[in-house]
Amino acid sequence: MKAIIIITILIISFAGTGYSYPESQMKDCVSSALNNPATKSISNDSIENYCDCALKAIIDDKQDIREAGYQCAMKNFN
Repeated sequence: MKAIIIITILIISFAGTGYSYPESQMKDCVSSALNNPATKSISNDSIENYCDCALKAIIDDKQDIREAGYQCAMKNFN
């Protein structure tokens, strides 16, 4: 019984992060942002945080694309 509990705890503690969107969408978003001349001075971390925020809002919260993009830009680029 102890072994089952220990194994369960180990499985739960080593589970990877799950995203609601495919990794390819994240890569596309980051690539698109990096190719935009307006974002040349913005750090990669900020762009990745923006893309994560926008994709979660669009897919999980079913927000409008423009609204989600604007809200996430305000959070990550100011």
